[in-house]
Amino acid sequence: MIPLMVAFPLLFGFIIVILDTLRAKKVLIKASFVFGAVLPVGIFFVENGREIVGGWSRVAGIEVGIGEINAPFIAGELILFTVVALYSISYFDFRYKKTAKALVLFLLMHAGLLGAFLARDFFNFYIYMEIASVSAFALVAFSEEPGSKKATFKYLILSLLASYLFIFAIGLVYMETGYLNVDLVAQNALPSRELNAALGVAFASLLLKAGIFPLHGWLPDAHSKAPTPVSALLSGLVVKAPAYGMILLFSALPVGESLKTAAMMVAVASIFFGIVIMLLQRDAKRFLAYSTVSQMGYVLLGIATFNFTGAAYYALAHSLAKGGLFLSVGSLGRKSRKLGEFGYRNAPLMAFSVLMLSLAIGGVSPFIGSYAKGLIYSGLPGDWRWTVLAGTIGTLVSFTKLNYHLLRGETEDLRPSWKLSSLVLALTTLGAGLYLGAGLKPSDAIYIAAAVLTFFGLRALGVFERGVQSEAKDVGRDVNVLAAVFVTFMLTVLLLQWS
Repeated sequence: MIPLMVAFPLLFGFIIVILDTLRAKKVLIKASFVFGAVLPVGIFFVENGREIVGGWSRVAGIEVGIGEINAPFIAGELILFTVVALYSISYFDFRYKKTAKALVLFLLMHAGLLGAFLARDFFNFYIYMEIASVSAFALVAFSEEPGSKKATFKYLILSLLASYLFIFAIGLVYMETGYLNVDLVAQNALPSRELNAALGVAFASLLLKAGIFPLHGWLPDAHSKAPTPVSALLSGLVVKAPAYGMILLFSALPVGESLKTAAMMVAVASIFFGIVIMLLQRDAKRFLAYSTVSQMGYVLLGIATFNFTGAAYYALAHSLAKGGLFLSVGSLGRKSRKLGEFGYRNAPLMAFSVLMLSLAIGGVSPFIGSYAKGLIYSGLPGDWRWTVLAGTIGTLVSFTKLNYHLLRGETEDLRPSWKLSSLVLALTTLGAGLYLGAGLKPSDAIYIAAAVLTFFGLRALGVFERGVQSEAKDVGRDVNVLAAVFVTFMLTVLLLQWS
């Protein structure tokens, strides 16, 4: 029954196409969309373990499964997508002819993400990740925001470049081991230059797709220019698929110490680069986009130290918190995204939700972010643990800035479903933390106090007045530069592998 988790969104996406062609009533299209979004949840609760689709042998068949490592990824996907689906029903104008097509793309993304997280072989992981990516390209282009088409083009070209190289790496793995199934590859993979090359190319490709520094260049534009529910899915879910792919790679192929150390250094650089740009950012959605660059660094830290459980739960925590923040900020800032020009001063329920989500993403107990950050911290050796402590304060300083500006502004009347979506995700971050055992930690009060004092100190020094350039104007030049950075990074990784 596990494959039905992917089949349901595809089926109802097809039904929506037929209903739209026949000009059926909008209520039928909405109902089909909700069914396609929600039905996989039921299967997740009743199924676990592994199975081979069609009853084939593991060598020739497609293996899927739900286990300790991918269950948090799947849970985050199901929770966030369900909330975003309900949000989207009232967000999109169903009098607009393209709305039904957008809902089909949402369901294709849903199917692609679930298929990628369920996959236990590299080829099918690649296929489903690409289904999700292609849907993401189209949904970013669906936006009417100025610059959205340029953002889509940059995202498309760079992602396709990474895809071509990733499938090349998979071919090398198949050539060397004779298998694509992750477990069979792990049993037959012996250290060789060919597998080192495959690992280096695939790792660099997935880093780009995950938007991790220094291969993040496409992410801020794509995530900030997309419609609000699309931004929530891009930042909360789409970048998690390549992260899961890294877990598959590192669990199947021989990884040398040089690559592990390099991956940890990249993770730390991504964490603090994202924090610095957040502090200088004036656009609220770009602020949240750079937060994703930072937070994905923690996921990479877990992967680099083979702490796959920690990486999975951190991905879950980030999915819930960042998805909720994008929905909240997008609802509040419908007319302007500039910090200081909108806020939640006249929307107490939204203020409550944003504050909870900010604490959750900052790793404050008893939210799920605290539990996940604790797992990452416990898997780090020696002085590397200071990264988590410093990153926690940096993240809290950044979100102090966000809430400071939101507290000073007001918004128009918000639709009940929008307020409910943010509240549900906020309460879920709290409930999940309590369920997993993230008790109250008195030391967190010190982190919060330090963050608030640091924020006001930086504000007094005029740091936040400097700002950064919001977006590039020459997209062709941008793509060339980012492609050159990607190739240089990949070659560096290969040299590290071969040395």
